[in-house]
Amino acid sequence: MSSKSSSELTHLSTSTVIEGTIDLDNDIRIAGTVIGKINARGTLIVEQTGKIKGEIKASAATIAGKIQGDIECDGLMTLESRSCFVGDIKTRQIVINENAEFQGNCAMPITSAE
Repeated sequence: MSSKSSSELTHLSTSTVIEGTIDLDNDIRIAGTVIGKINARGTLIVEQTGKIKGEIKASAATIAGKIQGDIECDGLMTLESRSCFVGDIKTRQIVINENAEFQGNCAMPITSAE
């Protein structure tokens, strides 16, 4: 979780379905379904039961569930084992664990030229 918002966490349980835009300053943990945009200025955590269909912006992200859409991540993005990501990724750092599924493009900005 991000240090600036570690005391706040929004949690969407497995039975939750949201259609629309989620815009928040803190961390968010998703176990349910989101169809729409997510703009999290904290860490996005998608549990194994979590599903997102839409555009995502987050400070950092850990994905264990299923995502269909593009993501822009300011920091580290992790695709956990058995996660499924279909879309384009733009991030500074990425970890793709064994058995994670990824279909799309990944762009990582160059922070220094040597």
